[in-house]
Amino acid sequence: MTWLSGLDLSGDHHIHTRLCNHARGEMEEYVLAALEFGLQEMTFLEHLECGIVYAHRTWLTPKLFREYFCEGQRLQKRYNDQIRIRLGVEVGYNPAAITQLRAGLAVFPFDHIGLSYHFFFDGHRHLNMVSSRTEQIQALLNADPEQILTDYFKGLIQACSELPCDKICHLDAALRHLPDISFTPRHRELIEQLLRLMQHNNIALEINTSGIRKRDFPYPAADILSRAAELGLRFTVGSDAHSPAHVGSGFDQLQQLCS
Repeated sequence: MTWLSGLDLSGDHHIHTRLCNHARGEMEEYVLAALEFGLQEMTFLEHLECGIVYAHRTWLTPKLFREYFCEGQRLQKRYNDQIRIRLGVEVGYNPAAITQLRAGLAVFPFDHIGLSYHFFFDGHRHLNMVSSRTEQIQALLNADPEQILTDYFKGLIQACSELPCDKICHLDAALRHLPDISFTPRHRELIEQLLRLMQHNNIALEINTSGIRKRDFPYPAADILSRAAELGLRFTVGSDAHSPAHVGSGFDQLQQLCS
């Protein structure tokens, strides 16, 4: 696959820890896992969300971000001669909280900013588009999945103009637990518009290998990756690890695809 040509697999650039409240493992456990895997670089990408009303917090509080940087900087010094550790953030777009999101991004010197869009507001409540919880899946089905996807892609397009970012994370992972939902021609038009905007703004596209664990192919799909390659977009690779055992997960399958 031509989009894999020259892909850099020496670093895992999407790693979460127990700080986000839906992963497990301390930061140092992930560093040790990355070293055991033979990586030269790793990027922690902890969640920042603002203005979201949701029963289960899946992001860091300001206090936890301070802990994140304190521990992360300690690890950078300790393992400086073994691996490059970057302290990044995965910012979740919320059109009603742009000011708060910008303020949150300005508090800390993040090395890397990934952009995602996790929560759809249905007019009454926020629905988690990537949740595996039964009640969330049913709520998404009841709320018109086609319109949710339209909002998702429009939101990412708008976010690229409103928030600083280095890459788009797991581009087609919205409604990933609704496998029977497919993209319409309108969705395809929006994806093309987004990719062209990313090209113009020099925003990278993440190849997220968690898709291999969930659907036997990374996020996004091969046709999106091929189009991104045609447009000359940069690629970055991340496992979206939520446990130390997931660091570098799926990288071997990418290597097989490269051969």
